[in-house]
Amino acid sequence: MSTLLTKTPGWALVFLAALSLPRATAQTTYTVSLEEAQVIALENAFAMQYAMLDRSQADRDVKETLALGLPQVNLVADYSQYIDIPTQVAAGDVFGFPDYLTAFLGGVAQETGVPLNAPPVDPDAVSEFQFGQAHTANVGVQASQLVFSGSYFVALRASQSFVEARDRAIDRTADEVMQQVAEAYHLVLGAQAGLEMAEEAVALLVESKTEVEALQQAGFADALSLDRLELAQTELEAQVLNAEQQVVLAKGLLAFQMGIGLSDALTVTDEMSDLLQNGQELEWASRPFNASALPAVQEQQVYLDLAGLNVKNQQAQGWPQIAAFYTNQSNAQRDAFNFLDADEKWYPIQLWGLNFSMPLWTSFGGRQAVEKKKIDEERARIGLAQLTQAAEMEFANAKAAFSNATAVMNNARQAQDIAQKIYTQTEIGFNEGVVSSFEWNESRNGLLEAKGKRLGAELDWLNARVALQAAFSAFEK
Repeated sequence: MSTLLTKTPGWALVFLAALSLPRATAQTTYTVSLEEAQVIALENAFAMQYAMLDRSQADRDVKETLALGLPQVNLVADYSQYIDIPTQVAAGDVFGFPDYLTAFLGGVAQETGVPLNAPPVDPDAVSEFQFGQAHTANVGVQASQLVFSGSYFVALRASQSFVEARDRAIDRTADEVMQQVAEAYHLVLGAQAGLEMAEEAVALLVESKTEVEALQQAGFADALSLDRLELAQTELEAQVLNAEQQVVLAKGLLAFQMGIGLSDALTVTDEMSDLLQNGQELEWASRPFNASALPAVQEQQVYLDLAGLNVKNQQAQGWPQIAAFYTNQSNAQRDAFNFLDADEKWYPIQLWGLNFSMPLWTSFGGRQAVEKKKIDEERARIGLAQLTQAAEMEFANAKAAFSNATAVMNNARQAQDIAQKIYTQTEIGFNEGVVSSFEWNESRNGLLEAKGKRLGAELDWLNARVALQAAFSAFEK
């Protein structure tokens, strides 16, 4: 009966044991088949929630990229104050008359007798000037429109392809979640079957113990036989307690994989015998394998396409970029802060135009950037080939593991039938006094061990079958 415990990862048992403590939260009751548990997980599992958020974010990326090519309008305003107004300097005679005009006016002054009274010319003199006001403010609207950009069109295509990649990621995650839920569901069924086996063994042992007590009182059995039965009963009762805890932990793991509360009441409705007789595995095992149909491979193919678009985007950096702009604003310059005064004047500024830019020479830097993107594209191509081969290997391993699990399960069933016959014959011999209590106890332990191995083999077969199903991505979503 310890088989189930050893098949569960230790970290999972510790984690679930900690989370299975009583909590003051409202309980929800779930009574689910395997298919219903998988449907719930597709809505609530943490991995699916993350995948859905990534898909939603990719949608926003497309809209954000599209918006870059639409008109952009900004409200602009600024205010500045000169603590010290800038001073401009010029030669002292910069505003004086030219030499020929000065000579002419001097001649006129001599002829008319009217003195010119011009100041003497100082060639080293410097004049200082201050222009502007202490307070300046601008307010208005600026608009721009992208007319042409090669990078924009490539980026728009890339964002749309990224949405497709996220769709494939959702399908891939759904396969992983459904496989995890199926394995957890199998574990619950196995734990419950183990508990039933332990309880049945205790009941049979108690019945045998009662018969031995009667034989002892009649003088046909010794006290040692009864002591052995009491010891075996103690061990089996401990196994019952352990099996009960395994059921709790297995249900906690299933609830975690489904994405529901660990404190919620969870009941499974499928029987292990029903799942063992499903029959779809024969169709999966005979189906031809096509790696390109798997969501994970399709996702990697989209990433390869994105790498190619990244090369084109880098090449588009050398194309022209044209944008139109329009500005409408008002300007005011004051010697005091009175911009809220409606009587003061504002001066309009309005213009429109085009911006054109195109790299002419980058000293081969642009070419090197393109070559780097091509290397990334080649890495993505290698990654696709690697993932395709890995998927083919996974299918081959899953198919072989399923075939082996089928053989092991059939052998375990035959071994249980043989152990059952041995126990039945030994029990008859013990009751007739021709078989010792030790041999009877050994045959009983052998039967319990055979039942446990059969249960473990059936669980391995169920998990091998779901692994084969996952290798084909044959889950119904």
